[in-house]
Amino acid sequence: VSLTNDAHATTSERINRLHRADSEISEIEIEWLSQARHHKLRKRRLDKAASLFNDSSRDKEWIQAAERLSVLSNPATPSSVASFLFNTPKLDKVKIGLYLSKGPKEKYPFISEVLTEFC
Repeated sequence: VSLTNDAHATTSERINRLHRADSEISEIEIEWLSQARHHKLRKRRLDKAASLFNDSSRDKEWIQAAERLSVLSNPATPSSVASFLFNTPKLDKVKIGLYLSKGPKEKYPFISEVLTEFC
């Protein structure tokens, strides 16, 4: 069973082949499956964090949730938050702008640092 050479096979087709030919599974195919699962889990976590960002009215709520989901470093750093805001698809761009432009630097030093990292 060669899963790595069949670029047009879907993930489910590859998994079905794995189930039919357990005895022929190579280390490469096991690694591919592990990476596919990891990628899918990471995508689900990013989607959940994006949804929380878009729906939350309080900054601490979505930041804490993103930390729990391992989407942000724990504790969150200005760099990790800026990277999340810049690279995560499905984020509401208006909410990003509102977050980054919040208040004076003295009152919101963390957000000011996020803005610096974002730019």
